[in-house]
Amino acid sequence: MLIKWITCKVTENQKQSFSHAQAKWRSLEDIKGFLGQVGGWNQHQPLEACILTVWESREHYQSFMEKDHDPIFHQTGQSQTYEAISVQLFSKLTDSDDRQLLDGLESAQVLRVVCGSENNVLAKAGAEPGGIVGQSLKDSQQYIAATLWNNDQLAPTGDAQAYTVALEQTWRVVKKGDHK
Repeated sequence: MLIKWITCKVTENQKQSFSHAQAKWRSLEDIKGFLGQVGGWNQHQPLEACILTVWESREHYQSFMEKDHDPIFHQTGQSQTYEAISVQLFSKLTDSDDRQLLDGLESAQVLRVVCGSENNVLAKAGAEPGGIVGQSLKDSQQYIAATLWNNDQLAPTGDAQAYTVALEQTWRVVKKGDHK
């Protein structure tokens, strides 16, 4: 499984345009190997958009990047809606319950992400349902832990190295059907 973590810095004037463009990524649900995508605004930095995408495999993701990404990106008009972008790719490490993760992608209201060194990330990751831990494809010393929370749950806060993201329903895209 491949995890894609995207952060975008926007200006106050770009925030609405970015949100509108991000809502146009619906066609992802038809791409082979795509599992789900959620995103929203970082609660600690309101001008930072955060997006988590999950793919069945690196090969599916690479095929998407070669064939489908640019046409969708240009169709959304998103290139003019942010000042800076960071994209990181991770390979899933944990033997977590994929069904819980996929359920979380469909229904969660809050995303919490911790990025950093192995000790930092794994110590803060815990064994939350609807979560995933991955190792960077670019730097084997970097990790990610992402957990998805429902409205009635209290996502942990207060960690300066963590992202707490209130998920935007219009940004949510989830592959329909059974997943293995």
